[in-house]
Amino acid sequence: MSTSSRRSARETTTTTKPSGRATDWGFIERVLCSRNVRTAYLWGKPGMGKTFAAYHLGLGGALYALTVTEETAGAEIRGHYLPKGREMPWHDGPATQAMREGARLVINELSHGSADVLSMLHPLLENLDTARLTLPTGETVRPAHGFQLFCTDNLPPEDLPEALRDRFDVIIEVREPHPAALAQLDERLRGPALRSFTLEPDRRISLRGWLSVQRLLPEFGLEYAVLAVFGPTRGAMVLDGLLLGEAQN
Repeated sequence: MSTSSRRSARETTTTTKPSGRATDWGFIERVLCSRNVRTAYLWGKPGMGKTFAAYHLGLGGALYALTVTEETAGAEIRGHYLPKGREMPWHDGPATQAMREGARLVINELSHGSADVLSMLHPLLENLDTARLTLPTGETVRPAHGFQLFCTDNLPPEDLPEALRDRFDVIIEVREPHPAALAQLDERLRGPALRSFTLEPDRRISLRGWLSVQRLLPEFGLEYAVLAVFGPTRGAMVLDGLLLGEAQN
């Protein structure tokens, strides 16, 4: 896909938002399941299901995933030599394995990646006819049919280096938790969970937190499940919100 084609696809998913449909899960699933989407950047608030979507939607083969930090070296993605007795054999990293197999590679927390990691991703995000990775062994690996690279983050694409941002086929903003995840929540938790997603960042509760409460609920009951997950101070605020919601209903 050319630069102009990538830009056109990106505008379709981010700039053009008819009635907000470009952030609905139905649209997101359609895009990520498309065989024409090879690289994607998914961003939004924590706990909205970005990683779930990257791991599952449209997956047609194997999956390799890595969550990067500032300390993650590019070699962890590409691969490296490992001592084995008197020998030093080469071991493929997740990116190299995914390229060889035509699998999907998911990089989580992209904005935390070091300059070394980001530069490693540049050739992987190229068009199929130019994407390639030359290993320290001297071998050049080209992506097999089906290779995909999806990246997730909490920050908008404007926070990425322009050269990296321009390489994604599509950019998807995830604003709401996945309906299937919400359906797992107890009725007492579902309403407060939806309300909490709209709060200020320091008060917002991610879907992960609510699902943790859900898992502990049968064993500990509502009060102690909330206190165990959120701690005494924040848990008390959450309980007050739950009680207030029940009173309003």
